[in-house]
Amino acid sequence: MVDSKLISASLLLLISLFFLSGVVRVSSDSGSGAFTFTVDGYAVTGDLTGASIGHDGTIQMLMSIDQTVSTSYGTVYVTGNGVWNGQTDFNTMSGVIENVTGTAKACAVFYCQSVDFTGQGTWSGTAAWSDPAGLVGSGMFQGTLNFTGQQLNQTKSVPVSGNWTATFET
Repeated sequence: MVDSKLISASLLLLISLFFLSGVVRVSSDSGSGAFTFTVDGYAVTGDLTGASIGHDGTIQMLMSIDQTVSTSYGTVYVTGNGVWNGQTDFNTMSGVIENVTGTAKACAVFYCQSVDFTGQGTWSGTAAWSDPAGLVGSGMFQGTLNFTGQQLNQTKSVPVSGNWTATFET
């Protein structure tokens, strides 16, 4: 028979270690948001998911793009992803955008071409508490997308900037 005091002490020790380890998040992984930027006059919108803030103020958000943009020449299907890492003092937020990769596929009538892109950047913003939503962050970002593909003779670097917003659920 197992001693219930031993089980209780073990559980308290495990809970204490878990909370003191710095791994615990003050928000859930269901935090979400969005970002928007403009390329050659066309708006591209993406999602920010898994928005989390650690007890030490570290932030991570996963970005994804899955959008079809209509142009005067046809449609452009854009997919991509990346990671937004940063820090907050629970008033201001800032960080870097890393590991951005994706593809843009343009189709006009019966002809399609695609280019790959990579990117990086920085982001900043402010945090505010909202009773119904929890901790909400918003701000601006800027970066560079580097396009490569068979149709491009060289890597084409394009500066981008835009706005973002995210809810960090508690």
